[in-house]
Amino acid sequence: MEIIERISQTLKERNKMAVDLCKALDIQTSTMSTWKARKNDPPARYMPTIANFLGVSLEYLLTGKEAPAVQKTTSTEDELLELFRTLPPDRQQRYLGRLENEVESYTKERKYLDEGKRLSI
Repeated sequence: MEIIERISQTLKERNKMAVDLCKALDIQTSTMSTWKARKNDPPARYMPTIANFLGVSLEYLLTGKEAPAVQKTTSTEDELLELFRTLPPDRQQRYLGRLENEVESYTKERKYLDEGKRLSI
């Protein structure tokens, strides 16, 4: 399947209009019609906007396969976030303040220690 066909199919699946995509790309609807008729793919400069509009990855537009999800956090970070979310907003703010103080203290402490954990001057 060509990229332009994948775009058309995804527009249908997502109940989105080609005219709205053309507005997002700042192109005439005839430009997209020409791509379809000639089975030409859109220029590369339009791909990020198209992917964003359709809510798909660039990899999906190019290959038809979604990229595997990338784990951006560790399990410890996920656990911390889950615990944080159980707190009411006022306690979340209080905890953030404590965490900021801890990071500031740690940064100052590291600033004065060399690699051998000796006080540096």
